[in-house]
Amino acid sequence: MESGFLAEKEVHNIRPLWEKVFAEDSKAFTEYYFANKAEHNLVFTRMDGEQIVSMLHLAPYLTDKMEPVCYIVGVATEEEYRRQGLMADMMKEALHFMWEEGQPFAFLMPANPAYYTPFQFTYIYDKPMWKLNETVLPPRYLDAAAKYGAEFHLVIKEKGTLQIKVAKDADFIKIAEFANKMLKQNSDCYMFRNSHYYKILKKELVAQNGNLFMIEKDGVLKAILAYVKENEKPGVQEVIMNEDLSEWQLIDADTYKPAIMARILRIEEMFASMQSMGQVDLLVEIGDEILEKNNGLYHLYSLENGEMVCKKRKSVKADCKVSIDDLTA
Repeated sequence: MESGFLAEKEVHNIRPLWEKVFAEDSKAFTEYYFANKAEHNLVFTRMDGEQIVSMLHLAPYLTDKMEPVCYIVGVATEEEYRRQGLMADMMKEALHFMWEEGQPFAFLMPANPAYYTPFQFTYIYDKPMWKLNETVLPPRYLDAAAKYGAEFHLVIKEKGTLQIKVAKDADFIKIAEFANKMLKQNSDCYMFRNSHYYKILKKELVAQNGNLFMIEKDGVLKAILAYVKENEKPGVQEVIMNEDLSEWQLIDADTYKPAIMARILRIEEMFASMQSMGQVDLLVEIGDEILEKNNGLYHLYSLENGEMVCKKRKSVKADCKVSIDDLTA
């Protein structure tokens, strides 16, 4: 079994394996993925002769602090080649690659978390399960607008009028600025959004029979709604909204589901990007079963301005011991 590494147009060579393993993806979504996403990824492979039998994709993103990080996706192996350690080898190779690149952490959305806990990934984010208030905002309105790229007005007595419209190319900069502003207010860490991000997201939503919507009141953007409709069932992938829109009760999250797993890669870089809310001065012994260079004693302390500093130390007694996955959590 030979290892491989694909980038740019070469990644199209994995399409037969993708279509076979991810047969539940619609043809439209697969076309979208290989037309817009695949060539931007780095793909680790295992090959039997000339046949690609296993793969793992690293999709590049930037954090809010402009740090490059990778989202792990498309982890798959031909059925007859499973349980031979191919995925484990690729995952370790990918983690070491990202460590060498100086990335602070890696993240993924698991189909089965049990696949990733051996590599010391842990859940860090519970996703809100958004539901439309179909009495106030009927899906048929969104379906029609999504199909024709249209807009409509929602009038509610004593509250006023909302304009709900499909986002156009000229709107993406405005949308990205709004999203980053809202995410900064409500998140400790998030992936930076720009106009290209929303251009690609819109294509993804269209491939899922939906679209990207803007909700405005008196010309002021109040929310971004990522709407899909799969198997005739309406759904909302994401909502970013100003809190004063909540009184309209258009949408709500009644439950939260563990969604994103992550693991710290570079300990010192990770803490350097953090801000302390109080004084910190701690000696921590960290254990990493995969990235052995991380093992050791670290002095973690905060500066007067709240910035965190993390330095590796020697021959000092630790205040506590922690594994890399517990540290991530």
